[in-house]
Amino acid sequence: AGAVAQTTTPAETPAETVRLAVIGDFGIDNQPEADVAALVAGWTPDAVLTTGDNNYMLGSEETIDANVGKYYHEFIHPYLGIYGEGAAYNRFFPVLGNHDWGTAAGAPPLPQPYLNYFTLPAGPGQERYYDKELGPVHIFAVDSDVREPDGITSTSVQADWLRARLAASTAPWKLVLLHHPPYTSSTAHGSNPTMQWHFATWGATAVLAGHAHIYERL
Repeated sequence: AGAVAQTTTPAETPAETVRLAVIGDFGIDNQPEADVAALVAGWTPDAVLTTGDNNYMLGSEETIDANVGKYYHEFIHPYLGIYGEGAAYNRFFPVLGNHDWGTAAGAPPLPQPYLNYFTLPAGPGQERYYDKELGPVHIFAVDSDVREPDGITSTSVQADWLRARLAASTAPWKLVLLHHPPYTSSTAHGSNPTMQWHFATWGATAVLAGHAHIYERL
């Protein structure tokens, strides 16, 4: 796949520093999500990134606004939900999780409620995977679900895109976001060998994942 350049709007003038909040496996309308959202808001982040499972349990159109927009509409643009005003420009950058794929349909099947709800940088992944520069940080959102049409192996179309975009980036910080952890000590799901790509060799600074419902770092 060819590399696609991302443009920056005047409201998104790059800064020397950027504060990012990262959340994952969060999207269910309950008090714990409200507590986390309040914590995130208290950090006054420049953007919110996710590591997937934004919309439990089935990624449906009926639940996505209550599961996401209710708590994070101030970061989303354009925001067309019922919970208030959206952001002047988009500051919410999710990745797909297996629950977001729950109601996938079509040929090929796609997670349409997610794709309809968010407006994300365009590219060969058609918003399923994309990259975005946020000041000195360049984020690369990857779809690690087995239903991804462009594949999830290290030689897939999607992996070729990531390798090329990482190589082209001049940002001091390059963060890869995905849902299924390549490595984890959790026994709930375990490591995902298919996603054990050569991230460091390709130029990534760090890889952030969700799915395992634990906190650990390597």
